[in-house]
Amino acid sequence: MPELSRRHLLGGAALLAALPRRLQDATLPLRPLGSTGRSLPILGLGCYPLGALDSEEDALAVVRRACETGARYFDTAPSYSAGRSERRVGKALAGLPRDQLYVATKTLERDGDAALAELEQSLERLGMDYVDCLQVHEVRSADEPLEDVFRALQSAQAKKKVRSIGVTGHRDPRFVLAALERHPFASALVPINPLDCHHLSFTRDFAPKAREKGVAVIAMKVYAGGALPAHKPDLAATDLIRFALAQDGVCVAVPGADSIARWDEARAAAVTPAPSAEDQEKLIAAAGPHRKKSSEWYKNES
Repeated sequence: MPELSRRHLLGGAALLAALPRRLQDATLPLRPLGSTGRSLPILGLGCYPLGALDSEEDALAVVRRACETGARYFDTAPSYSAGRSERRVGKALAGLPRDQLYVATKTLERDGDAALAELEQSLERLGMDYVDCLQVHEVRSADEPLEDVFRALQSAQAKKKVRSIGVTGHRDPRFVLAALERHPFASALVPINPLDCHHLSFTRDFAPKAREKGVAVIAMKVYAGGALPAHKPDLAATDLIRFALAQDGVCVAVPGADSIARWDEARAAAVTPAPSAEDQEKLIAAAGPHRKKSSEWYKNES
């Protein structure tokens, strides 16, 4: 994920300094996680950047800071720096009460046996007996065959190695909606940000429909994969966090953080009031226009 601009980081530091101590220390609000029966703090940690950090101690410090300040949802994957993100997440969370955490990882496999083998590797790297969510990662078409991997994950669920089964998608909201029609996924990890509203919008066309099905929407790419800081430096990162958390159906937002300062910035935003509907529309207008792959490299163009 590209670095946020210096302006964004300074803006986050200024926000922290300006907030009353009671807001800086405010407990993160809880939201029900779809129909899973669990409720979690609204801000979690996207752990993609952690594997890319040169310093393991810096990576562990980000996870520990997030946990100390209320995060319980940690999103990782075996594909993040060839498993290094998973190893660091597991090391940072070791010794904490497991039932108070929510650890989600992923599989890109579509063969059931291969997915189960990858799950075992993930559990070993994490140092855990189970993951709270195993996500079928990156649905690539509306008719992609997911039956074999879904059945395999159900078998892992029966053995209590997986608590719930989720799905992720970046390319087109119609692909993930089709997956929800075919399989009872508990959660969906999708892009939620103002720029998303201009093209193949998960924010407008997916999240409300997922909520109606009882599927927990987890907001990723709240900075549009770095495109908004790069192309729209006047849009504050804090406003992007607040925008994501204000959207219909969103249960948890999981912005990436490669430093304690970045996490603190996101957390400060999460405990401030949501933007009004008018302010959200202003953010959407300011985020555009859509620039195809230079805006959202992860989406289809049509």
